[in-house]
Amino acid sequence: MVSFIDLGDTVQIKSEPAFKIRKATLEDALAIYRVMQAAFYPLISRGYPKKAVDRTISKPWIIRDRILSASQVLIAEIGNDVVGTVTGFEEHESMRVSSFGVHPMYQCRGIGTELLETLESIAIKNGNHKLFLVTAWVMTEAIQLYQSLGYRKEGFLRSHYYGEDLIIFSKYLFREDDDNWSSSNPKHKIEHCSWRFWLF
Repeated sequence: MVSFIDLGDTVQIKSEPAFKIRKATLEDALAIYRVMQAAFYPLISRGYPKKAVDRTISKPWIIRDRILSASQVLIAEIGNDVVGTVTGFEEHESMRVSSFGVHPMYQCRGIGTELLETLESIAIKNGNHKLFLVTAWVMTEAIQLYQSLGYRKEGFLRSHYYGEDLIIFSKYLFREDDDNWSSSNPKHKIEHCSWRFWLF
């Protein structure tokens, strides 16, 4: 990535190191944990409960279990440093997006976008119908990113996570039928009643 610094009559070109996206290995677990700490702990200063932040950050052994399982654990890397991560869990031909974060020092460089788009490509290749995620009201930058990538708000979980509200977002991969969705359709009423089984 190249950025430009205006120095009056002259312009200096400043090159930023390139990043790459790859699947995580067991050796990446501790680095992923540290990225998640750096990405999520600033939420405490915005009024988000510390116990909710602590619970959101997966411990290294949990990350290792995910890497060993069928989960899609991706990292963004600059040189030998892990600077971002996202995990995808396949559930009933959908993919749940989880543990998404970019180290604050490396945000606003397109890393989060690339992580989510790579995960989306994997979901499409695997035949998943949609991506979905649950996020906190306090994560305003992440919410803006989700919406810019085509995710739509599907609902809320009130006072759900240590007393905090969560927002449900989803993105359809093969058809966009949000505009045609209607609660008056009998099929949708039946689906609505079954939501509680897939949320967590």
